[in-house]
Order: sequence, then structure tokens, then C-alpha cells
Amino acid sequence: MTSSVVILLLLLGSVTCDVTGQVCFKLGVGHTTGGSGALSLAHKVLHSKWIALGVVVYALEFVLWFAALSRTRLSVAFPFTALGYAGVVLASRYILGERISLRRWIGVGTIVVGVALVTGRQLG
Repeated sequence: MTSSVVILLLLLGSVTCDVTGQVCFKLGVGHTTGGSGALSLAHKVLHSKWIALGVVVYALEFVLWFAALSRTRLSVAFPFTALGYAGVVLASRYILGERISLRRWIGVGTIVVGVALVTGRQLG
């Protein structure tokens, strides 16, 4: 496997963990947007298996991120993390069932194109 492929896989893994962690956190605190009290929220955070899973996934993300950083420049790796925004919108729609406006979809497309322009052919 070439160095560029390894770097790409590490960065994609890091972004995937970021998105997965965010979805776990959302599932852990509840899908409703209504206001809950601080004690209720603290109880959810401290007792949710989803939150615990999100923390574990974030720990894995750190390992993948550090491995990627050790192999490529920060100016290439960090812009790649913007794909997390696109991934969260996709997960919000298809896992959480949220409605996503056309304007937001256009923004996601813009982010993806921007990441391709900034990081393309530089993953070595």
C-alpha cells in the first residue's frame, strides 16, 4: 500500500470516527430539541451507553489523527477534517431522520469541492 493511500485511509478513519462520535453523543442526550434541565442533561451524559461509546470512538479518532499527522503536513490533514461537517449532515439525515434544507445540501457540496481543491494530490 502506498504512503498516500495509508494517509487517506487514516484521515477518512478519523473523519468517520468524528461523525460516529457526534451521532452517538446526539443519541445519548436524546433526539428531541426541547429544553431539559441541567440535572437531567448531566444524568443523561453520565449514564448513557451512547455517550460512553462516543467517547471510545473519539479516543480511536485521536489515535488515527495522530498517525495521519505523523505522515503528512498539517496544512493538508486539517482541511480534510472539514469532511466531518458533510458527514454529520449525511448522518443527521439518514440515521437521525432530520430534514436537511437545499441550502444546507449546497453548502455540503461546496465543502466537499473545497476539500478536494485544497487537499487533492497532496496526501503524500
